Amino acid sequence: MDTAEMYERGVADAYRGVANPTYYHQYEPYRRAYDQTRVHMRKTGTVPIVDVRRVGLNVLFVVAVAVIAVGIYYFTTTSVFVAPKARPTVVILPTLPAAQQLSYATNTPLPATPAPLALKKGAHAVIQNTNGNPLRVRISPSTSAKVAAYMRDNEVVQVLEGPILADGFVWWQISGVSGTGWSAEHNNKGVVWIIPVP
Repeated sequence: MDTAEMYERGVADAYRGVANPTYYHQYEPYRRAYDQTRVHMRKTGTVPIVDVRRVGLNVLFVVAVAVIAVGIYYFTTTSVFVAPKARPTVVILPTLPAAQQLSYATNTPLPATPAPLALKKGAHAVIQNTNGNPLRVRISPSTSAKVAAYMRDNEVVQVLEGPILADGFVWWQISGVSGTGWSAEHNNKGVVWIIPVP
């Protein structure tokens, strides 16, 4: 390479901001052009092309990072990914005429359930569930005692004595229009014959 060409290379490399180490050490015209151009650039404030590119790339990188950061902040703080809240639906209920308006339950206490009636001395009862057969009333509370009277369905009686447990039955002494005697309260199948009445 001739001297003019080496000089031009030195100037061009100075403006790029990168010196060729081989040319710089071996060719004096290259080194002189490079050094003079760099001094001139420092005096005039000229920025080497490589530095401009480097600064541009740095600025571009900073801008890209800033844009990405702003995008991440925007998407994490806004409701882009949040489902929209459902708006309540307004329901207008019709007004019923006074005759059709509903009445609501109050805390009125229920009437007490009356205690079930039970046979007891001095109470009244009625003969039931004999299937048309007369109820045998005996002279004592035993299945082997002599029959004192026969009573029919719906006959009202008064309980005189009892209860007495004998022969596997509950016995009551009762008195009615048919007579007086002892009768089992129910048969061996649990069918009740003497029903208490108020």
